[in-house]
Parts: sequence; structure tokens; C-alpha cells
Amino acid sequence: MYRLSLYHCYLGELLRKGAVGRITSRQLAAELSIKEETVRRDMSFIGGVGRPGAGYESDTLFHALTEFLGLSEEYPIVKVGSIQMIEALQVVFPSESYGVKPVGYYSEMPEDVGKEVHGMVVRHVTELPDIDPALDVRVALVACSPGWVQMTLDLLAKAGITGALLLTPAIKLQRPEGMDIHHVRMPCDIKSLACKCQVPIAGSARP
Repeated sequence: MYRLSLYHCYLGELLRKGAVGRITSRQLAAELSIKEETVRRDMSFIGGVGRPGAGYESDTLFHALTEFLGLSEEYPIVKVGSIQMIEALQVVFPSESYGVKPVGYYSEMPEDVGKEVHGMVVRHVTELPDIDPALDVRVALVACSPGWVQMTLDLLAKAGITGALLLTPAIKLQRPEGMDIHHVRMPCDIKSLACKCQVPIAGSARP
């Protein structure tokens, strides 16, 4: 499933640049460092979007992947974090450019509550269970302070959120039942890279 989302993101970038046309499984494989046979096998799950040897229409494949992944042109999410964090994330990840539409902002900071960000009023994180079911939100981007992470995840679960992309570097968490969490642990990732980037000592072995 991750590879399908990778194809979707790559095709989205091509389309935003105006590169509309056909693309082959060989091109996708080369651009994304994936075996060509793996790309073909993945595409067989989508069905009816290309012909052997002829490749795929980029926009047709993009929309087929959008439907298969259960996305939409403006997939609704909520963002949880301070206004400062929400604004910073918008710089590196301008949601609307990637087919994602924030429908609610929630902060753990009392001073943020009631302020307006991108046309929406920021609510306190404790109001998460009151998310309007009509918004049909299933995924949240969570970048709150570490002390609020567990409570935030529990409150999101009460609101019916079943997926969270967690950017806060908390190490030990209790995953709410039925919730899928993708956790980016930046300190751990940096330490892992630091280990890999050391100059190897002759005859030494690394775990």
C-alpha cells in the first residue's frame, strides 16, 4: 500500500508541473528505485489503467490511484499542534497542493484558542471529540507537545479518527484500539543516520 501512495505522490508532482502524457512501468521503476516487475504487479491491483508495452496515461493512473487509496480531490484531515507548529508545517507541507484539505485546527496551547488560522478558528485539543461527523474525517496530523500526545490520540479515537501521522518524538505510547499510527521519530532517525554515517573501523561490525 505504501508503494501505491508513492506512485500517487510522484504522479501528482508530474501533473502539477504540467507533465501530462504517458508513463511506463519502466519509467516509474527507474524514478522511484523500484523493480519494474514490482511496479507492474502493483498496478495489476488497480486494473484497467494501461496496456502492456504502452504504459499509462499519467492523469488516468493518478485518478485511478486516488480512488483505490480511498482519497478524494480534497481529502479531509485535522491538524493538532500549536499555531506556531501548524504554520511551520504549512511551509514545508502546503496541504492543499497535495490534495489534502484541513477541516479543523486544534491546539494544546490555551492562548491559541479562538484565533483564526487559514480561515478557521483554532479550538482546544480537548474539543476533539466534538468533531462534526458530517466532515467524514478519518486521519489526523499530530504535532503537539510530548506531554499532550497520549491524551490527543485518545481524544482522536473518541472522535472516530482511525489514522494518525504523529510527528511528536514521543517514544512510548499506548495505541488506542482501532487506530493506525504512523510515527516519525526524528531524534531516533537522526541517531540511526549518525551511526550509519560514521567512518567504519577496519574489522568492526555494526548491529
